[in-house]
Amino acid sequence: MRRPTLKWLRIMGISLSLIVSLAWLSGQTKAVQAAPKIDQSVTLNVARENGLLHPAISVDPTQLQDTRQQLATGAQPWTAYYEAMAASDYASTTFTAANLKAGTTDTPKDTTFTSNKQEPNLSQDGFRAYTQAVMYYLTGQPVYRANALRLLRIWENMDPNGYKYYADAHIHAPIPFYYMVSAAELVKYTTLNEAAKQYSTLDLNWTATDNQKLTTNLINPVMKQFLNANDHYFNQHLYDVTGNMAGAIFKNDSAAYDKYVEETFVNRNTDKPYINGALSHLYYDVAADDPRNPTQQAYSQHLEMGRDQNHAKDDVLCLTGLARIVNQQGTKLDPSAGTVSTAADAKTPYSFLDDRLLKGSNQFYAYNFGSSVPWTQFAQQGNAQYPAWDGNGTDKIIDFGGAISQDGRGRMNKFLSTSELYNFYRYQEGYSKAQLTKLAPGIVAQAMHLTGPYFENGQALMNFWGSYSDNKVTEIGNEYWLSIPAAAKNDPDAAKVPSQKPTNSNVAFTQGQILDAKKVVATPDYLTVTAAPSQGDILETQYNQQYPKDNKTIRVGSQIALASLAKDLTKTTYQAIQVRSNGPATILVSSSNTPNTAYKQLAVPDTKGQWLNLVYSTAKAKGTTESAYIDFYSVLGNAKTKVDFKDFAYVNQPGGIQTTVPTFADPNDDDIYLVKDNAYETKIEGTNLYTLALDNAPSGMALKQQQNTVTWTPTSSGGQQVLLSASNGQVMVTKQLKFHVYDSRADVIMAVSKLAPTQTLTKAAQTALDSAKTTVDKLAKTGTIQAFYQGIQAYQQAIQQAEELAPKLSDGSLDYAAYPDMATATVTGFKNSIDLGTLVDNNPNTFDGNFTKPEVIDFGANYQVNATAFEFLARTGFPNRLQGANVYGSNDGQSWTLLTEKMTSQTNDWEKIAVKADQLDKNYRYLKIQVDQPGPDTDPAYPGIITRGEFHIFGTRIENN
Repeated sequence: MRRPTLKWLRIMGISLSLIVSLAWLSGQTKAVQAAPKIDQSVTLNVARENGLLHPAISVDPTQLQDTRQQLATGAQPWTAYYEAMAASDYASTTFTAANLKAGTTDTPKDTTFTSNKQEPNLSQDGFRAYTQAVMYYLTGQPVYRANALRLLRIWENMDPNGYKYYADAHIHAPIPFYYMVSAAELVKYTTLNEAAKQYSTLDLNWTATDNQKLTTNLINPVMKQFLNANDHYFNQHLYDVTGNMAGAIFKNDSAAYDKYVEETFVNRNTDKPYINGALSHLYYDVAADDPRNPTQQAYSQHLEMGRDQNHAKDDVLCLTGLARIVNQQGTKLDPSAGTVSTAADAKTPYSFLDDRLLKGSNQFYAYNFGSSVPWTQFAQQGNAQYPAWDGNGTDKIIDFGGAISQDGRGRMNKFLSTSELYNFYRYQEGYSKAQLTKLAPGIVAQAMHLTGPYFENGQALMNFWGSYSDNKVTEIGNEYWLSIPAAAKNDPDAAKVPSQKPTNSNVAFTQGQILDAKKVVATPDYLTVTAAPSQGDILETQYNQQYPKDNKTIRVGSQIALASLAKDLTKTTYQAIQVRSNGPATILVSSSNTPNTAYKQLAVPDTKGQWLNLVYSTAKAKGTTESAYIDFYSVLGNAKTKVDFKDFAYVNQPGGIQTTVPTFADPNDDDIYLVKDNAYETKIEGTNLYTLALDNAPSGMALKQQQNTVTWTPTSSGGQQVLLSASNGQVMVTKQLKFHVYDSRADVIMAVSKLAPTQTLTKAAQTALDSAKTTVDKLAKTGTIQAFYQGIQAYQQAIQQAEELAPKLSDGSLDYAAYPDMATATVTGFKNSIDLGTLVDNNPNTFDGNFTKPEVIDFGANYQVNATAFEFLARTGFPNRLQGANVYGSNDGQSWTLLTEKMTSQTNDWEKIAVKADQLDKNYRYLKIQVDQPGPDTDPAYPGIITRGEFHIFGTRIENN
């Protein structure tokens, strides 16, 4: 693309030698000069026109004026926020407009808006224009106003007939549109100071022509073509309303504004009530007598948390931003209808429906910090008064009606830089910190653990200004700092915002969630956790106090949780927890507060009061799940043992601990079988082992440091557990050596043989197992003791690796995802691997993917499946995307035979379909799941999508000769 003309550069106040083209960095930081000095020469022309206040789309004008006063005195946290915003690329005066036609001053590169290709342009130009407009008011420098005007005028020159709705336009366009219109609002209602009046290259006045062109060529067509429905799904509806609210206020359309206020809080006229994104439905009032309610007391449930936490986050941010917009207008609401009201009993957006915004948002924050929250599954049948919400996947998409979703849980690091909700309830609604702690502990936790304007995301230092966004700036909220109430300045209970950049990427455990208050004590620098005998002895105390009648919600097993992590699960990486202990203990790391779900087990030595960095990897134990964003920690051991938790640190990641990590060749605990009165010697295999140590070693056990060997001659039978550690002075890894001592070799063989599987194995597995057993039987009679020990280890390994021919799920169907190489799945045109485990995990919220072609499961060249029936379960909320499916069999992948007696129907229940009688004795290598008569599309913009929640195969796997 050609560079802008010299005239354009002069207008922008940029010298030719300084021009640079800046990438869209989504909040990443860069080296910059000091922030421009605050200047108070620009005035806000605060006005109320046709009942609407200006400039009051994105900011409260009174608070904005006070913000500038606070900045003039260097007050915090305003100064920290300002300096970060000023350091962002959006505040730079050297940039290239995203939608500028080369060689012109304000002609759009693309005058149409018919696809998502235009979204990044609106995002870049809109958020940059907003930033430049704010910078002009705060600094008085006319170059910022010139920049904002030029960006606005590019979009004023769009073709009003060039807009056409495209898939998801109502999701991704509204917030960039909101920022663009908010920029125009600020430019329109700020005065020209003397420097601006004398700006020689450009008239910096906002003119009637500007107003007319922006309205005609951008605002009206966006609202008409993209934001013209009130039946979008949950957060999609809220995006839509946010854009409409901005447009209505700018245009002084009070009737439209009133309409969008009602759609924000009740939206009574929607034709899709089950997926209504308005506050009163989305934050649903669960009745105490609903038999599905486990708490037996009324509470507010954030419905979209049943879908996933990332979309639920969108709801919280949008509703918080919308409440601010309405509140800034001074609007109050009818207590039940949610319409604009001036009656004596009218409510603020925050007090509406008994503080519903606070209570529903609290459920999100509490759960994502690690606390359990009450949850009612509305897809289940209650009784005649409370029937199931039965979705059909089209006009009723009930994909949130099952268990609460753990998808994305704990992904909080971008959303801890402001305390908007806490501040409004604290300073406007008049709640004390103590009252809020009791009513909404999750909101208070969020406000009291702010990361500040700069924060680490595990990979890079981030700047809050723009970090709420992806590359389309799809979130609202960055701008709240401009409206922070002055009362926060001297309030000891105010949310304290760190003003300094973090020096590393550590996550402090003091920012974690204490689950068992009886076993955890917080200090300013660390958490002290008392060990428990078992996970069943660890209780989530706050939940038990709030909901004493709930005997259904599982909330047992972990003393603390730590969110805001950013682990890379696409590869094996390392992290460390800085701990110290007064005795040996075991730490179980899991992704939920549920017993027996740990993906990692860590042995902690008695550190004798010294801190150590205990390393563990992202590699997880078989059959477990791991979250990238949150870890739960259980400390097990003697009740007198206390373990202090200080920091979570990334290892060999930006901002983390930089070191060579010691690793054992086998990081798992070792079960070692020995014979009494026989010498044992083993070499500890691994890399970078540096200093090895043994804790709790029995008499006679020795560690030869130079050779990395352990020797021992046990003198009595029984069990002995020894902790082995390797340290390089910076980090430590540990594992347990579990010794099992028997009186004779025959006793050892008998003990190990009891571990062998009893089910039929594959031929290769059975051959390996038989060979290992034969070898060890011979060694028991004739071999040296060391050769016998080697044979026992080989026998143990053969047992551990033994693959069953036909492993079963709990319902008796074939567990075809039990081993990585047991079966693979392909879909034409789909490049990513398909996780078959999602189809056998008894969880309809997990699914194999969204496809438009049949899925083929291949059992490999040496195996076939003989099936008697198949059982299907649709992905929660989308039975239409499994409707009309059949199963076919093949041995060459080319010719296919119909196996099922009938097609699947549209149902959210399990559906078991028998294999045709003439196929019951037939074996097939390939199974194809094919939709022959598709159900109606959920979204016409995405036609023909096929997906499955569960697919179970009843039958057996057969191995070819």
